Amino acid sequence: MIIPIFWSEKTKIHNLPELLENYRRHGGAIVEYRRIFSVFVFSRMYPVYEWVSPETTRKAAGRKHALFCGLLGWWSIMGFFGTAGAIINNLMGGIDVTKVLTMPPPVPGQPFDDSAIRELNAARKRQGYAFVIFLFVLLLLILILVSPYFKDAFK
Repeated sequence: MIIPIFWSEKTKIHNLPELLENYRRHGGAIVEYRRIFSVFVFSRMYPVYEWVSPETTRKAAGRKHALFCGLLGWWSIMGFFGTAGAIINNLMGGIDVTKVLTMPPPVPGQPFDDSAIRELNAARKRQGYAFVIFLFVLLLLILILVSPYFKDAFK
């Protein structure tokens, strides 16, 4: 019997001042990538925030995070499924959180502009759909590979 070990923790962006300074000086984007590593029954998925310069694409910057996940993420049952989602997230360019982190707080008495939060949630939703499509394709591949072994069973 395997008991998966997992927990959640509040995200702290330790390099936030550096990210904001790079963004203010050079432009670009602040992007959230996902990383996961697993060992037998332990899996840990966590966000990594990175400043992406205007000369680099978010997808290119996400490749190193996807490679990290591909090498270290799938070594447990929970990690196997989490790794697919993290790799998809990273190869799609992560999630641009620039507006969320640079948006000024609302002026007292004025309504809160939640457009940055809506964009963030829409990006996460798109990546969720991509993950569901991945799982569907994986299931189809498994059925295609296994079906020859069961042809005689259904006669």
